[in-house]
Amino acid sequence: MAAEPFTAVSPSDTGPYAFATFALVCLAAALCLAAALLGRSRRRPRPRQGAHRPQTGKGEWLEAVDDIRTRFHEGRLGEDDAFAELAALARRFASARLGRDVTSHTLAELDRLPRSRGDGRGVDLLRQTIRALYPPEFAEPVVHAGTAGPTVDEAAGWVTNLVERWRER
Repeated sequence: MAAEPFTAVSPSDTGPYAFATFALVCLAAALCLAAALLGRSRRRPRPRQGAHRPQTGKGEWLEAVDDIRTRFHEGRLGEDDAFAELAALARRFASARLGRDVTSHTLAELDRLPRSRGDGRGVDLLRQTIRALYPPEFAEPVVHAGTAGPTVDEAAGWVTNLVERWRER
């Protein structure tokens, strides 16, 4: 048997196939690139940590607020103590976020606290929260006798709002 001679294909016959092959290779490369870029994990910048700054998320602070509220409703914590604990918790949270101790700052000291670009809104929320917690924390019961003061649940809501709205750096 004689082998058939090799017949050459003219370039005009291969044009559409070459174009289709080139287009498919380009499409495959684009899909691989897209998969690599979209599949890559997005790194969020880590919040700056000070030497005395605990590495706790908002969830732990919110659980602490709920714990105070629960102990109050179960009768294990009095109203005055609940307000005092909520104020202390708000101050500890702000101290952790600011990287400096503001646990014993008065309202006047909080008003003089410098606002930075990253935590200015948080400082404002802290001032507002502590200002709202001061009357129930320090006022005599006789002062609130004729008026309906804030409840522990309302005060817990203020501290929760502070924690949830404080922007991470």
